[in-house]
Amino acid sequence: MTGRDDMDAGPLLDIRDLTLSFRTGGGLVRALNGVNLTVGHRERVGIVGESGSGKSVTAQAVLGLVPAAEVTGEIRFAGENLLAVPQERMRQVRGKEIGYIFQDPLSALDPVRSIGDQISETLRIRGVRKAEAMRRSIDLLGRVGVKNAKERARDYPHQFSGGMRQRVMIAMALVAEPRLVIADEPTTALDVRVQAQVLDLLLELAEERGLSVLFITHDLGVLSGFAERVVVMYAGRAMEQCVTDELFYGSINPYTLGLLESLPRIDGEVPRRLTTIGGQPPSPAHPPSGCPFHPRCRYAIDVCAARVPTLLTPPNGSHPSACHRAQWLAEQPGVLR
Repeated sequence: MTGRDDMDAGPLLDIRDLTLSFRTGGGLVRALNGVNLTVGHRERVGIVGESGSGKSVTAQAVLGLVPAAEVTGEIRFAGENLLAVPQERMRQVRGKEIGYIFQDPLSALDPVRSIGDQISETLRIRGVRKAEAMRRSIDLLGRVGVKNAKERARDYPHQFSGGMRQRVMIAMALVAEPRLVIADEPTTALDVRVQAQVLDLLLELAEERGLSVLFITHDLGVLSGFAERVVVMYAGRAMEQCVTDELFYGSINPYTLGLLESLPRIDGEVPRRLTTIGGQPPSPAHPPSGCPFHPRCRYAIDVCAARVPTLLTPPNGSHPSACHRAQWLAEQPGVLR
């Protein structure tokens, strides 16, 4: 577990002005546009946004899993810029210092190798003896709620349910005792009851082990009881950043407000009517001018189409928002109804 001195030294993960582009037959496609975000020691941060907003690409860039991309900026982990280290060092970081929980465990797991063999591999390639690696893997498999862990470790992925496979993925991410875990939409394919079980398990293990967690999702509701702070992304940009309660009750960004208004809520005598965000997210190959959200924004004015807004805290606001009208929104009581 990290000590208080580490916490005082700065964030565990510090992403600065991250830009990521792909060269295609149609030209340069920019997937990330100057993203800045941090994850503190023992902090749980959520990234939320529609498909194509840049959530997963940000996570993959942290682990150096986008080799075909042109990447600029800095990704500092414990003070070390991961964009400047050799591949040998990145292989040490993956798994040992940063664990990754994939969205689809069935495709992430090897169908012809036993669960115990796959969990213990992370330890074996780091010099842990096979018997000890298996013992630790079985212990952790039981810890994540798989009954009869010693026997189940001999089973194969197809013999596990979706929820159990996701518990296996959590065990794989934690077996080497990393400092940071990136969870990339780990509950998307699960029903609501199993989603809650997986989230409760991840929260319990994070608190028990002193982990930092970067949790990626398209569902704001999933983050409400898990993340301490939320980053909202759209079209490869961070649109709003704040503690979770402020996001739900004091958002000052039209895109976030649109996401919130699509959530089922019962605030009074009758359920509030759900609304949707009109239009579609822009193509990264052909982004609009100015604010990327302005073609879909009901609050847009002329400046929104002319100039990209900066992620700043307005004078009357309590947190940063990338919106030319953030100040106006901060002065409007009950914008979200």
